[in-house]
Amino acid sequence: MATQESSFSPESDEAADSEAFSGLSLLGLVSSLVGILSVQYVHLMPFAIVGTVLGMFVLLFAKKLGLSRISRVFAFLAVAIGATFASWGTSQSYLHSNYELSQARKVAELYLNSLSKGDLDSVYYLVGFQFEGDRRQNEDARESDLDKAKKRLAADSAHVAIQKRREPAKWTFVSLDGEAMGSVGYSYKLKYRDDGQTNPPTYFVYARKDVQERFATKEEVHWYVDTIEAAK
Repeated sequence: MATQESSFSPESDEAADSEAFSGLSLLGLVSSLVGILSVQYVHLMPFAIVGTVLGMFVLLFAKKLGLSRISRVFAFLAVAIGATFASWGTSQSYLHSNYELSQARKVAELYLNSLSKGDLDSVYYLVGFQFEGDRRQNEDARESDLDKAKKRLAADSAHVAIQKRREPAKWTFVSLDGEAMGSVGYSYKLKYRDDGQTNPPTYFVYARKDVQERFATKEEVHWYVDTIEAAK
């Protein structure tokens, strides 16, 4: 009878081991499922990556740990879903970043070219005021956006210098020097050089879209130039 028990015991232990369930496989699957949203919301992409890593870890040690079939299935799904949407989200992010930069450059170059040519109507249309601070509370003393734009073009040293140049401007994009989320939109700090001048000066142009999140989407997005400044 004792021999019978000893021969049966290893089989029972093996059966028990084969039914072991890994919580990591479930966690990885849930993380990968959340990562599906990274196609629309890029900040959720880490969930897809974590899900993929957890799934791979479970599959790698599944045999050694004697994990159940359901654990392996969950782990496989975590890897398949996570890897697919992590790569998809990365691709979408790259394409969107390129598109955003092209739009920021477009409005910045239109602003600079209009300013250089003296086409002030176009400049007034594109000017923004994110960095101007709050308007005065006195309704009678409050300036309109057009008045503020005219004052800026007449008093700001960078604007005045560009307008006074006699040589035709030739604006060259140098680099993207920064990005920031502000109270009224998302801004790109672009560096430009005027190669039309003898000693080409460089400027920072702050182009902004009226959406606070970098990858947020809506039916209509407006772009502005909040300010320009000489690069030191």
